[in-house]
Amino acid sequence: MVRNLMAELDESGYLLQPHTSAARVPTERAFRYFVDHLILPPIRFADRTQIELHYSAPASDSTEVIRDTSRLLALMTGQAAVVMAPRLESVQLKQVQLLRLREYEVLAIVVATGGVHNRLLHADVDYGQSDLDRMSGYLNESLGGRTLEQAREWIAEQLKQERALYDQFMHAALVMGRAIARNPSPAEIYVEGSSKAFDQPEFADPVRMRELLRALDNKTALLDLLERALSESELLVSIGSENFDARLSGLSVVASPYISGAHPLGSLAVVGPVRMDYERVIPLVSYTARALSRALEF
Repeated sequence: MVRNLMAELDESGYLLQPHTSAARVPTERAFRYFVDHLILPPIRFADRTQIELHYSAPASDSTEVIRDTSRLLALMTGQAAVVMAPRLESVQLKQVQLLRLREYEVLAIVVATGGVHNRLLHADVDYGQSDLDRMSGYLNESLGGRTLEQAREWIAEQLKQERALYDQFMHAALVMGRAIARNPSPAEIYVEGSSKAFDQPEFADPVRMRELLRALDNKTALLDLLERALSESELLVSIGSENFDARLSGLSVVASPYISGAHPLGSLAVVGPVRMDYERVIPLVSYTARALSRALEF
């Protein structure tokens, strides 16, 4: 019976024999079947307690909270962990403050959900601080609650209006706002736990170890997956060749977005071998994403 069952699984593509003297091992198709039919248990009490304790301190610096999340996930899973910080253009604006640095140079301090961002602007006019304060007030009144992308669209529409053509103050403030919203900020990615991942038996092979290092060093492949989880607004498990980038073809990624209210901010993930403890890692990633979402609501 066991032989027949093994043969059936082999023929169906759920088992393979790497070489003639090796035992049969599950294929990617088998792991996908397992994940798709997995009835996830609730997160372990000890894991939940550790996560809640980690986020129990007030969040004074959101960037540090996000960076520490990658360390937490790496520590708890023994795998490499990745967190994508919020993109400025996708977060909601709370406040803009314009400060004169020197002639024709203005520092824009943008307070948004998920953190504080600074941008250096070059102005066509050497504005005094009182003028910049008035512009800050106008932009805060007009742009508060919008994402940077929405602000960009609103400013473009306002600059077409007749009033913006003859109201010099309004035009100057809109031009300053357009400069703040013009260029999308690059995605910041924090990676932790690379050395922990090497403890997995799969990475005893130098070739597999180099594959993991390349994937973690060149963050483009990871960014694509993190943005995919962000756009789909749900937990994502991508196994082996399901990863579009060849550098991740020998790895599995469990990723989940974190949010502010109903608005997605960024995403986090655990990267490890295809033979991953999905039953533990999936609840950990999911619960950590929810805990980070709560921590960033300030």
